[in-house]
Amino acid sequence: MSAQPKILIVEDEGIVAFNLQQRLQQMGYQVTGLAESGNEGLSLVSSQRPDLVLMDIHIKGEMDGIELARMLTRDHALPIIYLTAYSEDTTLERARQTQPYGYLIKPFSERELHATIQMALERHQVQTALRDSQQLLSQALEAALMGTIEIDLAQDTVRMNGAPGATLGFVPGQAQTVDAFLARLSAADREQMREDLRPGVNRRHVLSLVSTEGLEHWLQIDVTTTDDGRMRGVVQDVSARERARLTMLRTNEQLEERVAERTAELRQHVQELEAFSHTAAHDLRSPIRAIAGLGEILMEMHGEQLGDDGRQMLDRMRQAARRMGELIEALLGLSKLSRAPLHPQPVDLAVMAREIGEALRQAEPGRAVDFDTPDSLMATADPVLIRSVLDNLLRNAWKFSRERERAHIRFSAEEQDGEPVYAVSDNGCGFDMKHGAQLFSPFFRLHSEQTYGGTGLGLSIAQRIVGRHGGRIWAEGRPGEGATIRFTLGA
Repeated sequence: MSAQPKILIVEDEGIVAFNLQQRLQQMGYQVTGLAESGNEGLSLVSSQRPDLVLMDIHIKGEMDGIELARMLTRDHALPIIYLTAYSEDTTLERARQTQPYGYLIKPFSERELHATIQMALERHQVQTALRDSQQLLSQALEAALMGTIEIDLAQDTVRMNGAPGATLGFVPGQAQTVDAFLARLSAADREQMREDLRPGVNRRHVLSLVSTEGLEHWLQIDVTTTDDGRMRGVVQDVSARERARLTMLRTNEQLEERVAERTAELRQHVQELEAFSHTAAHDLRSPIRAIAGLGEILMEMHGEQLGDDGRQMLDRMRQAARRMGELIEALLGLSKLSRAPLHPQPVDLAVMAREIGEALRQAEPGRAVDFDTPDSLMATADPVLIRSVLDNLLRNAWKFSRERERAHIRFSAEEQDGEPVYAVSDNGCGFDMKHGAQLFSPFFRLHSEQTYGGTGLGLSIAQRIVGRHGGRIWAEGRPGEGATIRFTLGA
């Protein structure tokens, strides 16, 4: 609305119209024109776009003011205030049916005129805003496939508007009986709906219904039941969502069945592989032990006749047999790690590390090695498996630092991002970081087997145990400057 509201005067008495124009302009209104007939009024409304019309009931021409007001209200949604000197019931009843914004009975004062105009303009502004809001709400409901629902038990009626109502055959403004509506629901939904008709119940339900075409639809209904037994709320067609949900459920069920089948097959394959590995290991152990045993006997009984070359070849044969036996045992141990149950409990890793270090000293008492461990280092882990981790890491550090005149091996822990990180470091031969990821691969070697020995499975075993605890393990090092193996044990 403009700063100066625009008013059109429809009055067939020129002197009265002119006087009214003067009075309105003195009040601060803008008069867009004076019309004596219905046709003049229609023309001025189309060209001037007034905000309000002051309408005399009796005007010139074939149509009277009431007929003109009906047309302006219908086509332009203009607020109308009637000006009349007549107050007979039939005329006022005809005027009332056009839903005017006020009446001014001639003669009227300026105060009456100003107050009636202001109330009409303010009321029209509120109704326009309400109409716009209702239109936006209707568009939003339609876009979201939503509508309204009302169930009146006293009248035995169900009314539903919007897209869901159209899907179920509801005609806007018309009702169906409660039983006819409930008959479309599944048995469980029907009983729940009857229960929710109790006063004071606020519920959200997704109901399965059958449309007039016999197709299944799902409606989400948010309702409140009032004390007078009427249920009012919002209804939304959620058929697409529910079909997708049911499809997902069926897919998940099928997936679970396939996973169960694959798990059973995998378990069978693992069992077959375990049986094969044990059989193979058993069958390999016997000839290897025979080779090693016969080599010992041959050395004892005929060592002198073999000469130096023969004894060296026999010794290499015996070492190879022992090496093969160690590899078989290591491989069997590695395969068992994935099956052995975990028994986590508090353990002192520092005590374990010192025990392992002492065993290494006793095995090679001639070496000068400094062991550095904290007084205590508590953790939660399987005591047997975590000892295997420390044993492999500390033996690695012991082995790869043997070329040092004085070796330094350290077991420690620090916190990174709130998580304890354990580390075994040494000042040994180290390694190139480009091979860091390969260190944990079975049988991978960076250094000569003749120089450092071992099975090549120690770090693989450590990695598997750490993984079973939910942790991770990684290596850092530089050639000639030593190495550090760090690991975590998970939460």
